[in-house]
Amino acid sequence: MAKVVSIRERVHQPFYDTLIRTAGLSAGALTDNTSLFTSNGARTEATTNLINGATLPSDQSHVVLALRVFTWYRNPRLRVAGAGAGEIAQNGDYNLLAPWLAGGAAVGQAPGQVQDVYRLHWQTEEQLHWSFGTGLKNSIDNMPTWYFPAGGGISGDMGGTTDLIHWQNSGYDGHSGILRLARAVLIPPRQNILCQAKVFALPNNGQAVTFGTTQGARDMLNLRDNLNAIDAIGKCVVFCFDGLFSRDVQ
Repeated sequence: MAKVVSIRERVHQPFYDTLIRTAGLSAGALTDNTSLFTSNGARTEATTNLINGATLPSDQSHVVLALRVFTWYRNPRLRVAGAGAGEIAQNGDYNLLAPWLAGGAAVGQAPGQVQDVYRLHWQTEEQLHWSFGTGLKNSIDNMPTWYFPAGGGISGDMGGTTDLIHWQNSGYDGHSGILRLARAVLIPPRQNILCQAKVFALPNNGQAVTFGTTQGARDMLNLRDNLNAIDAIGKCVVFCFDGLFSRDVQ
């Protein structure tokens, strides 16, 4: 379809990319330094809505007015068999412990519990830092996740009748709880999007052996190791820049 020359329209369009999205059933490969919005790696509509990654498509531009980070973790539930053949007494996400037993891929680890979900949320807020900008220049440099509330997600009241844990980095259950930038970040045509995620583990001050803070090769004080663990915890961390998208008129 032909475009209308010299005429562009602005629409409200957020773009997101995913740091991690996993069911926790295989070992992760997350490192301490990760660049998002790149053209590397497997990119699908489940993990990003900017498939080309490194730049905006077709010489378009964006005025970034807000930044958000969505964090979500859920502990798995063990399926329980009923008394009769084929009967299920309790639905669940898994029913085999073999991966965690001797010879299994997850030996030395264990299925995640609510305490593990709590640890992931707490470590993500404090240990996972973000830098964002364009080209080779950051507009926001090295700020932790707690500075970027997502302003969305589900919210409610468990009523004290469940062992489920429900948290997210939303601030509030609405779009009022987001980081509104004091000065807009401009992403011009053909300019690379710069988004870097860094993990800074909580220091053990040389006391790892004294207190046993490592579990096999897994440092329990390190968000990277806990995100990469085979623990059947659903894990998702997404970075989003939000604002006005300038595009051609067709």
